[in-house]
Amino acid sequence: MSTTHSNTWIVGLGEARTAARRDDLALNELAWEAIAPALRDAGVTLSQITGAVTASQDFWDGRTISSMNVNELVGGATGSEAKVAADGTQALAYAAARIEDGDQHLNLVLAHAKESQGDVHSIELAAFDPFFERQLDPDECVLAAMQAQQLYATGRFTAEHAARVVSAFRARSQVLEPLGVEQVLASAATATPLRELDRAPLMDAAAALVVCDDLVADQLAAQRVRVVASSSRTSAYWSQRACIHDAPEAAAAATDALGLAGWSMDDLDVIELNAPYAHQYLILASALGLGDGEQLVERMESDPKLSPSGGWLAGSASGVAGLRSVVDAVARLRESGGRALVHATTGLCLQSHHVVLLEGGAQEASR
Repeated sequence: MSTTHSNTWIVGLGEARTAARRDDLALNELAWEAIAPALRDAGVTLSQITGAVTASQDFWDGRTISSMNVNELVGGATGSEAKVAADGTQALAYAAARIEDGDQHLNLVLAHAKESQGDVHSIELAAFDPFFERQLDPDECVLAAMQAQQLYATGRFTAEHAARVVSAFRARSQVLEPLGVEQVLASAATATPLRELDRAPLMDAAAALVVCDDLVADQLAAQRVRVVASSSRTSAYWSQRACIHDAPEAAAAATDALGLAGWSMDDLDVIELNAPYAHQYLILASALGLGDGEQLVERMESDPKLSPSGGWLAGSASGVAGLRSVVDAVARLRESGGRALVHATTGLCLQSHHVVLLEGGAQEASR
């Protein structure tokens, strides 16, 4: 799925305070902590919202229809509300498509998750085939370890390279303490060759955007950043893929979106990547043509335009990571202008990929 959104604008940003446990708030209160500042930033009220798209997972929320918990908070009681069981970047693309075709004019986009409230192994086990695979009692960590083994066997990357990615991205975090490479390598083993700190820690998080069309944007005093294009690609289920240590669909999604925008990777001022495991960042960056081996790792450590927020490894939650990167990218584009690509992933072993392109400053003002 690929779409271009030449007249869709992000005019409001909001985030909840991200932490390992937010026991001070119920899930809907956590969501409102992100929605309220997004509305204020845009200069609108909830009653003006004509529709909303939310992102959440039933298993993480512990309910059959996870968006029911936030329906009233996004204006769904009196307007249109839809949900994606994926990352919030896909929710943004969905909202932008509705605005672009004239169905909606002013939308809320929300992603929320409280990873602290569920049993992680049981939740991840539900992603496996119930008749055969679940009998082996696997989880996402087991598959990520298989993926890392395959990647390291190519000789292109090592466990130390992944640890350096963790250290570099944690240094950019606003919510997590920095980590040294030695700390990552010395952390408890999980599934060979992975260690505890190779994985992004479980967090409670929420992020929200206010998105609108040209007419509404012209009426608001808020700073605007354009949603230029988006694309989503999904590969086969992990057990049906010939190789799980590459990500051709990530490259395809980026190529689709860039083609719609008429851009190249060289035109980008910010490239935000998101994945739950450090070695998966190496797979993604390599697939996008950003480098390989030691050269790529050095770039991920030092290039200010490559994941400046630190992405998922810097502290986020499933389904929220990509939208938090959008919030960060929009804030940067408001300040300095330029173009950004935000990538997010869902599914086992980098199965699905969602890419959004953004433009702010002089570029969007000239359109």
